[in-house]
Amino acid sequence: MVKVEVLLATDGSESAKKAEIAALNIAKAYNIRMAALYVVNVPSTSEQAELVKYGEKILDEVAEDGKKMEIEIQKILKLGSPAETILNVAKILNVHTIVMGSEGKKGLKRVLLGSVAENVVRNAQCSVLVAR
Repeated sequence: MVKVEVLLATDGSESAKKAEIAALNIAKAYNIRMAALYVVNVPSTSEQAELVKYGEKILDEVAEDGKKMEIEIQKILKLGSPAETILNVAKILNVHTIVMGSEGKKGLKRVLLGSVAENVVRNAQCSVLVAR
């Protein structure tokens, strides 16, 4: 994988869309590489194919939005625990900044941050920008 400076972690939520806009603007303003990551967290294999297809759709939308701004997006789809996978991909790619939404699609809200965002903020070895 090519080194990227900005890693967008997305799940297709409203909060993630705001993070996407921020990540695209950063990548454009500084003329830096960007990747978009969608993590499929499947408790059962019966839902896996559907969630992978949804993840591919979300990543295609991000890539299309990037194309409109003349930004090439590296699309990454992984299976696993969202926070752990985001942290691992960020480490492997040696990213400068992770950009993500404050709340995921599940709708279960914590006081300030969603549990995935909180875990990433606490454990990332790089900067994390959380969009609300």
